[in-house]
Amino acid sequence: MLEPSSQIVIAGAANLTWLPERKPISMIDLMCEAIENALNDAGSKSLIDVVDQIFIPKGTWDNKNPGSSINERFGIQAQNVLFDLGVLQSSLVKRAIEDVANARSKCTILVGGEIKEQQKRLGDLVPKLNNTNSFIPNQSPEWVRPDELVISRHEIDNGLIRASDQYALIENAYAYKNKLNRQQQTDLINQEWERMATIADSAKGAWRKNATEYLKEKGWGRPVSDPYHSNHVTQWNVNQAAAIIITTEEIAKTHGSSSHNWVYPEAIIESNNVTPLTERKDLTTCEGITTINERLKVLTGKPASSRSVIELYSCFPIAVRMQSEGLELFNRDLSITGGMTFAGGPFNNFTLQGISCVAKKVREQESDGLITSISGMLTKQGLMTINAKQNSKNIVLDDVTELVKKQTKTVPSQSGITGEMSIVSSTVSHSIQTAQVFVIAESNENYRTIVTSKKREDIQKFIQATYVGEEINVKPDGTFEF
Repeated sequence: MLEPSSQIVIAGAANLTWLPERKPISMIDLMCEAIENALNDAGSKSLIDVVDQIFIPKGTWDNKNPGSSINERFGIQAQNVLFDLGVLQSSLVKRAIEDVANARSKCTILVGGEIKEQQKRLGDLVPKLNNTNSFIPNQSPEWVRPDELVISRHEIDNGLIRASDQYALIENAYAYKNKLNRQQQTDLINQEWERMATIADSAKGAWRKNATEYLKEKGWGRPVSDPYHSNHVTQWNVNQAAAIIITTEEIAKTHGSSSHNWVYPEAIIESNNVTPLTERKDLTTCEGITTINERLKVLTGKPASSRSVIELYSCFPIAVRMQSEGLELFNRDLSITGGMTFAGGPFNNFTLQGISCVAKKVREQESDGLITSISGMLTKQGLMTINAKQNSKNIVLDDVTELVKKQTKTVPSQSGITGEMSIVSSTVSHSIQTAQVFVIAESNENYRTIVTSKKREDIQKFIQATYVGEEINVKPDGTFEF
């Protein structure tokens, strides 16, 4: 429990979608536009004068010091901090709150952005940063990096590195556990994502306009990782940015911002436990989510289901489904944006988009909201709740990593295991060049291994069914046969 001497507020928030028909813009200029919009949302442009930290989640861009360019644009000298891949996006908010509460920062801005669609469409013609007349000394960024990778060496060595392949393996294990055949599984996924498209149709700032009509016209797209197609998965090829301003009530007031612009952080609970997918005894169990929900009930007196506005991290259908089950969110919408397929899934900063959208909705309704964050393949989990009303100065900041680690049942995985094994899950991974079968198999001695096949007959076989629970014989060369 954090007990700050001054009330912490999210003074302003903004999310920005830059559609292809607009004039091209640089990545830095898009981020700066989002910051300016967040200042306007706070009702105070002068808040920029007290910003002393800029937190940026690492994106697909190769700019080594975007914070320095943002400093120069606004004529400030804020410490810039880059958060690497594998760090929960909720961790940026958590640290910002801690720093402001402990007077290590007066005002911190969190900003993320991507122009992946422009880069794909325009290549080298993508605009560079507009020059400014001021000069701010170049400052090396502080880096925050994860303690370990979210995938194992065994997975890397066997090429099981695409998020879509790993989430498909979870999805197929879920179907087996719940006795869903391929058609029933496909119907479930499509129904879930059709609802997301409907939400996106009425959401402000969605990347895919008229998503429902788009699906009717285009269908679910090319296969990516069975059972997923391209319109089931997160859409990185967008031009989007978001910014969040975190400061104290007093500083916000001093600079002309008023309370009707604010929302109040209530709780952030995270699990940073890392158990690679192939080592999870049950691929369809997420101890982190259920533990976070239990802690939320204990520490705030309210379960996740009591929140009015929900935005679950929506990279893949199974991620949303397992979060909703773990948080006991049933028979209700799980997003107000339409999710990362239709609203847009800018690489490594969608949580900031979600916070901005939920903050605005919460203010409008004078209610409360919940946003989740995921890193890896449901590997790390974060949850944040916010409120339009000030209920207490205290903020719940909790980490359940060690508890989740104790509760998570694991199975060792390694290469070189041969003989009779059972299929734990499987998928067919599709790329432009080729297709490949991935199988997670488990021996009678409770060891896991990954086996693959590029044989046409195996690919066709596994497209039709997953064969989870079936026995295979794994050979010394890594191939297998039924």
